[in-house]
Amino acid sequence: MPRPRCISNIGFLPQVTYFKPAGVRIGDIEEVVLHHDELEAIRLKDLLGIPQEEAALQMNVSQPTFHRLLLSAHEKMAHTVINGKALRIGGGNVSVDEKFIPPCGWRQICGHGRKGKVFSQKGEILSVEKGGKRKIAITSVDGTMEGMVDERFGRSRKLIIYDPESKNFDVIDNTQNLNAAQGAGIQNAQNAINGGARIVISGHLGPNAFKVLGAANIPVYTVSKKTVAQAIKDFEKNNLTKLTGPDVKGHW
Repeated sequence: MPRPRCISNIGFLPQVTYFKPAGVRIGDIEEVVLHHDELEAIRLKDLLGIPQEEAALQMNVSQPTFHRLLLSAHEKMAHTVINGKALRIGGGNVSVDEKFIPPCGWRQICGHGRKGKVFSQKGEILSVEKGGKRKIAITSVDGTMEGMVDERFGRSRKLIIYDPESKNFDVIDNTQNLNAAQGAGIQNAQNAINGGARIVISGHLGPNAFKVLGAANIPVYTVSKKTVAQAIKDFEKNNLTKLTGPDVKGHW
């Protein structure tokens, strides 16, 4: 018997899980099943452009396993398109962490807003923990509420994760990315996601950071020459501008 797959961490649950050729009845068509871990490999590598080593680490799998997932996903999608099959997304031995899944109106369908979901190979939910808050990530110069907002997202010194309900906050040290040759924006976007943020406030964002946050459905608001406390207050009063795309070039 083949050895069962290890549990892979995934950060995305699709709202649409079935695709088929137009004009063909479901009962007259063969299905190809794309597992959640295969879809996640495509999302990280092909959509977000994350290097394979980093993507494998994020999924908690080895690089050879990640490569096999990617190859399997590509083969299934090619088979579906070229041979006119239906594609169903489901199954896979995966664990979904709530901090990667923003709350939305699809809760009852896709399970957004729940965390710790573990699926069997057949797609059965093995365990679920409830949770979910709309925390705010704010780039910070010194990690205090009285300090200024750091206007460089990827290379900000600190990242504050603020909880509007409790008024408490945590601080993530981002100094290791200050002199990074590349990937600083992606890493700090991941810091925000890992910290449970549902909203980001900063000065300027490059294309890679904006793409990662956009894939997680996390809106970004821009602010200039404000303290962290002032930025939060302006956000609560709807006085901040929402970015619709990156406003600086990469490696800014």
